[in-house]
Amino acid sequence: MTDAVSNTSGKLAITPAKPPFTRRIMPWLLLSPVMTVMLGAFVMPLLTFFQYSFYRFERGRLIEDFSFDTYIEFFTDSYYHMVILDTLKMASVTTFVSIVIGYPLAYALWRMQKPWMQKWFAVIIFSPILVSVVVRTYGWTVLLADQGPINWFLQQILQFPEPVRLVFNLTGVVISLTHVFLPFVVFPIFSVMQRIDPNLREAAMDLGAGWWTTFRRVTFPLTLPGLVSGAQIAFTLALGAFVTPQILGGGRILILPLQVYTATTEINWPLAAVGGIALLGLAMITVMISNRLLRFSEV
Repeated sequence: MTDAVSNTSGKLAITPAKPPFTRRIMPWLLLSPVMTVMLGAFVMPLLTFFQYSFYRFERGRLIEDFSFDTYIEFFTDSYYHMVILDTLKMASVTTFVSIVIGYPLAYALWRMQKPWMQKWFAVIIFSPILVSVVVRTYGWTVLLADQGPINWFLQQILQFPEPVRLVFNLTGVVISLTHVFLPFVVFPIFSVMQRIDPNLREAAMDLGAGWWTTFRRVTFPLTLPGLVSGAQIAFTLALGAFVTPQILGGGRILILPLQVYTATTEINWPLAAVGGIALLGLAMITVMISNRLLRFSEV
């Protein structure tokens, strides 16, 4: 609907009419439930956590004085530096292994000719998310134990002289987290691959490019947005992983979520708040870097 009005030169100018009030307010009404949930379940707890980060904890008591003491303690203590580095190391290794396994898997899924086979493999890849994280982690504890089936295979078939230590260290945590986060890497890459115009690959091959050249010059660059998105999801999820490092790490893996949990159980709310804010800051930096990389990767 438009309204016709005359301007100063005497010519008629057509300006669009304002939509009805109900149509303008409808998007806000539809967004109000999720905004209410986000306000109560995310923003308010975050503000409370932020407030507690400026308090002090002395001799088992919470002192509600405005202070930067907890921040200074957290960011100048070498112990917490090691915790942050171990957290980044665990997230980085998990993301790298997930990509190394996930990209060929997504490519194989994309090249499958039979839809039913593609569907069943997608269900198998997605299935780790359907299982409880506690059950799945205890399952890996049994598989990776010194007397478990994996060490049995290594010793009996491959003739390893002694069991390989796969639990209560970073190796077991990375294996289990990679199993969990694999769908979050595979499906973003797979969805991008499905949007690639097949004429581009055919044109490259018609011009004499082999499979490897076509993949390196055409397919891989076009799938970079999916690769970056999958890496971003896996890294941010690994940063906040708690149950798997707690069980498979056996108390030997020191990462930020476990430190936040320990500080919370000791009622050291300021330290828990600062640790949580540091974790949130790492996740936000990761998202910003990923968004920057996405701009360069989009063709």
